Amino acid sequence: MLLSNQKRLRIQEIVRRISLDEEVSLKERIYVGKYAKHCSIICLWLKKANSIRRHGVQSEGSINGLIQSLGIDGLDGENHFNQNKDDISDWFGGSPDWIRRS
Repeated sequence: MLLSNQKRLRIQEIVRRISLDEEVSLKERIYVGKYAKHCSIICLWLKKANSIRRHGVQSEGSINGLIQSLGIDGLDGENHFNQNKDDISDWFGGSPDWIRRS
């Protein structure tokens, strides 16, 4: 998906405000969500912003910092995969379309 510079800057500003837990309107969230659904890099920006909002910036040298930098939902214990209870295909069910197609 090709974005104009103006759209990219608008999306980055909204994502920045999400990471700082500042006010973001529903209309802005829908706008970013629309692009995140079809663009993996915007999806990553959004996941990182939500992780930073929830957990703060994690140390770069820690495993939590790695998880956060990759945009993986792993800082919350309930998001961890449990091979005894979880089915791997169900666990990835909430992933963006571009991951599920792989």
